[in-house]
Amino acid sequence: MDTFGFTKKKLLSIPLETRHKHMINWLSGFYQKLTTNRINRTSLDLFTRQYNQILDWTGMTPFIAPDTGTARLWIESISDRIHYHRSATGKTVRDHDLLKRVQTNDLSRAVNQIDLDCHVALDGLRSLFNVGSIFRTCEAAGFNSVILGNTPGKEHPGVRKTAMGAHEWIEQEKVEDLAHALIEKKAKGFQIIGVETIAGARPFHEVSWKKKTIVVFGNEEYGISSHVMAACDAFAYIPMFGKKNSINVANAVAVICFQVASTIP
Repeated sequence: MDTFGFTKKKLLSIPLETRHKHMINWLSGFYQKLTTNRINRTSLDLFTRQYNQILDWTGMTPFIAPDTGTARLWIESISDRIHYHRSATGKTVRDHDLLKRVQTNDLSRAVNQIDLDCHVALDGLRSLFNVGSIFRTCEAAGFNSVILGNTPGKEHPGVRKTAMGAHEWIEQEKVEDLAHALIEKKAKGFQIIGVETIAGARPFHEVSWKKKTIVVFGNEEYGISSHVMAACDAFAYIPMFGKKNSINVANAVAVICFQVASTIP
């Protein structure tokens, strides 16, 4: 096991936020070894003694180690400690800051994979976080691609961060004129459904979703632009039951995509 690279004197001489950062780095290395089963009982005991010594130097609450050598319990415990030190710096933890997910007893991808030939079209989205989240949702829901009209794509590092690797499995199509592109898709047999709260829109759970569908989502502020709305065959909306009467566009995509994936015959 790698020992902590600071003496008490050196650690206490640096700013509090920097102390936590160095402790996070040290704990993260230990975490990675846990996930690859490179730690034995002796190493666990040595780690606990050293970590508690460091915590004692800095006046922090002692670490209570799991009472067994079960890797899963230790992984969860060290992950919690890393989160504790991140929170102590006063900074918000974002998805891409989190540790790599430890998968246990997951279903094989082949069990649930489907071919919907369904796609999401984004009209004028601005938020890199939203776009990255949408790539991730589309991959999880079995959608085939994301069509981007005046919207940043996976070539942007901010989108890739939030997509967390899902962009590697989802195709993107960047178009200069989204309305024209949707009309061309319609000629190839696709139905175009806009998600918008306008007169004539139907609740999303009452729509007869089918394969070869493109679902259109609009700008975070003003929705789907008028010329893109003209290219849609029909509209769906998500009923609201609270006071705000709206949800984030990435959340809206998740609601619709999983409805489509679960109801197509």
